[in-house]
Amino acid sequence: MKRWLWAAALLPVVGVAVWLVPDSVDVVVITAIHPDGTVEWVDAEIRPAEENSSNVHELSQDRHVSKLAEDVVIRTAVGCGTPSGLQLSRNGLGAVECGRADFLAMQSPPYAPRLTFNGDGEITEVAGRYHP
Repeated sequence: MKRWLWAAALLPVVGVAVWLVPDSVDVVVITAIHPDGTVEWVDAEIRPAEENSSNVHELSQDRHVSKLAEDVVIRTAVGCGTPSGLQLSRNGLGAVECGRADFLAMQSPPYAPRLTFNGDGEITEVAGRYHP
C-alpha cells in the first residue's frame, strides 16, 4: 500500500516537470538574438488586419530566453542573408534554410516564427512566416 501511495504522489510532480518544457510555441516575436546563440522572445498571436492581411500582436511582456541547439534548423520565407526566392511550406512557414551564422547576423528577426524545442529547452527549429 505504501509503495502505491508514493507512486500516486510522484506521478503529478513528474507530469508537471515535463509539461513545463513545451514542444513548440506556434507564434512568437523575437526581441533579441545574441552572438552566443541565445534568443529572447515573447508569446504572440496573429490577428487579422486591414493592411497586409494580418499583424502579429504580443500577448504579454513576459520574456522567454533559450539557446539555439547545436543542430538547430532555421527556415525563413526568403532566407537569412541575401534574399532568395519566396518559398513556403504547406502550412505557410518559411522553407528556405539558413545557416546558424547567417541567422545570428540578421538585422531583423524572422517574422512571427514558430519555435520548436528539445527536452533540454534548447531551440531545435526556427520557422519564420512570410509577411509582405
